[in-house]
Amino acid sequence: MKDECIIITWLARDQPGFLDFAYRIQSLAKIYRVTLVSPYALTQPELAIAGVATCVLPHRDSRCGWIAYMLACARLIHARKPACAVLLHSLLAPLVLLTGRTPVALYWNEHPSRFTASPPGHPWLKRWSRNLALRVFFLDAAKKADLVMPIGEAHHEELLRLGCRPDRIRLLHMGVGAAFAQDHENVSHRQDEAPLELVYNGTVNHLRGRDVMLEAIVLANRERQIARLTIVGASDEQIRYCEEYARRSGIADAVRVCGRIPGREIPQILKNAEVGLCFMEDLPWWRFNPPTKLFEYLVAGLPVLVSDIRTHTQYVSDWHNGIVCQYDSRSLANAIVMLWTRRFLLPFLKSNARQSGEQYLWEKIEPEFLQAIKTIARRSSPHAVQVRPAIKESSGADKLSKDVR
Repeated sequence: MKDECIIITWLARDQPGFLDFAYRIQSLAKIYRVTLVSPYALTQPELAIAGVATCVLPHRDSRCGWIAYMLACARLIHARKPACAVLLHSLLAPLVLLTGRTPVALYWNEHPSRFTASPPGHPWLKRWSRNLALRVFFLDAAKKADLVMPIGEAHHEELLRLGCRPDRIRLLHMGVGAAFAQDHENVSHRQDEAPLELVYNGTVNHLRGRDVMLEAIVLANRERQIARLTIVGASDEQIRYCEEYARRSGIADAVRVCGRIPGREIPQILKNAEVGLCFMEDLPWWRFNPPTKLFEYLVAGLPVLVSDIRTHTQYVSDWHNGIVCQYDSRSLANAIVMLWTRRFLLPFLKSNARQSGEQYLWEKIEPEFLQAIKTIARRSSPHAVQVRPAIKESSGADKLSKDVR
């Protein structure tokens, strides 16, 4: 019988993407008997993985619910004594302190300062306590993990600076499925005077460049329509906002807004696009977190227009595989106009994007990921008590505050 691996998740119900988690669960299921643990039933199509047992430990989406969930997960790990536990989110870092002798691998996908950030005007004592929590329960906890898997170079460098042992850190990018790698020979050639087809896929809000992108389309199309924008991943509220903005600004025929779609449908969306967009405000935690969409664009052969934050410029350079802009609508509009006037360079940019994206294919990352897990995993004791916790329905609907997400 395969050794057991318990995978702990804490995934926001309203997040648009789950593919990077799915890749890791699928890979672990190839060599381990996987139990996937969550605080609510995971019904996302990406996470419906054959052969994976599920265990729901219902807890409310509140700070207290988050703490109680980790305590319940710790009890499960102590009872089952798996070969290893994989914590599939950096928000679960405090659980490292509770797992006893079970080897633990921590997926370091988001900088924890995003969860502990203080809102403006917060009293100094609360700011101090949040900073202390960041240090003790996240950064110091990462040092105690048997394996930490940062998704980007900035994360990796900081973990080393904080004192994590180099032999316990493995830089493993999020990865992109093979379905995103388009057969470029079968991609239809564009008509020369057709507008550029731009795409944005991901969370849609002000901080993620929503208004910058929409206003840039207004500016770029001022004289004639040279660009159309497809936005994918919007909530109902964001769909209404974007459509009303487009209507008022006279670009309704140049903007299409879609809701959240299963991950398997994204490659087709990208196949119909020519350029990807990646814009984020320069907030401290986003200087560490490279966005999933950036690598999906590159693998799909889409040059990327990005804002000048280091988690973009680490991977995109001007007129090689994209264009770097300032985080404002005029800079983005100018880039769109330049790309339109030099659209004869699109085949060159697409080829470079595809080549620079090849290293991020999950099939190339997977062997190193599995080897890293194998290095820390132990053989399960044949006498381990296999106790499955009772499943109880959660009550209440407290929501985790936005600054702790």
